[in-house]
Amino acid sequence: MKLFFKIIQNRNAILISALFFAFLLPESAQYTKKYTLYILALVMIFSMTGIQLKLLKNFKSTFKVSLEATFLNFILQAIILLGISYFIFDKNIFNGFVIIAATPPGVAVIPFTYTFKGNLNYSFRAILGTYLISIFLSPLIIYMFSEGVILDPLIIVGVILKIIIIPLLLSRILLIKKVYPITEKIRGKIIDWGFALIIYTAVAVNRNLILSDYITVLKSVGVIFTSIFAIGLIYLYLNRKKSDKKLIISKNLILTVKSSGFAIAVTLILFEAKSAVPAAVLSIFVLLWLITLNIYYSKKENK
Repeated sequence: MKLFFKIIQNRNAILISALFFAFLLPESAQYTKKYTLYILALVMIFSMTGIQLKLLKNFKSTFKVSLEATFLNFILQAIILLGISYFIFDKNIFNGFVIIAATPPGVAVIPFTYTFKGNLNYSFRAILGTYLISIFLSPLIIYMFSEGVILDPLIIVGVILKIIIIPLLLSRILLIKKVYPITEKIRGKIIDWGFALIIYTAVAVNRNLILSDYITVLKSVGVIFTSIFAIGLIYLYLNRKKSDKKLIISKNLILTVKSSGFAIAVTLILFEAKSAVPAAVLSIFVLLWLITLNIYYSKKENK
């Protein structure tokens, strides 16, 4: 029994189990998908308790962070994703990669910045800034590379409101003096289990899509692996001697973590189901990358 409780409290075990059950028991995702937005909002509320709102007063600094994050997550990622996928996929699958290129960073950057002890204030400003910029940039990328498709900016505005602005305001309640001890005690577990449920749902809903076309999936795996693992590891290697380790953690997450939920939803709105294969593969590899980083940073912390 002690071993069981030890396993269910281990972050890597929780996240790997979410992926395992997504393929083994996908049926439950039909129920959990109705509540995914609320689960994500709850995770964000607890993740944002470490954010200082006074930082937003420094517009110049926030603007600089937003531009850095936009370059890392949109421009650099788009060059890699579109540059490779253009030559190896048909129009349907390529459109799926266009959506990923136009997708802002995943809000999972914030809880995992907290988990890995990165620069939470930088990550928050980067996420907020890139989502605001994505109102204009995402439709532009889709318009430029996907013929005859236009993304309504109100979709992105709604996402910002529901998973960033409202959770940020509600997170202030958890910082009340009498409430904070409870917040501190349960924060880590809510973030871990909440994110596990989101990953389970995202993968389980697309299970049949992932298993139905092996050739396309394997090609997509190669592109996604390059844009996440290869680039992420190269970035860590190039910055291994820099002193501000917290900032490196945050920038690495911004560079590599795309919002797979956003990518899947927008792809299914704009294109046929087959175009969602890259986004479904993305959801799995984002999870595997976060597990890899968790092992990496855990080992460094224990040295």
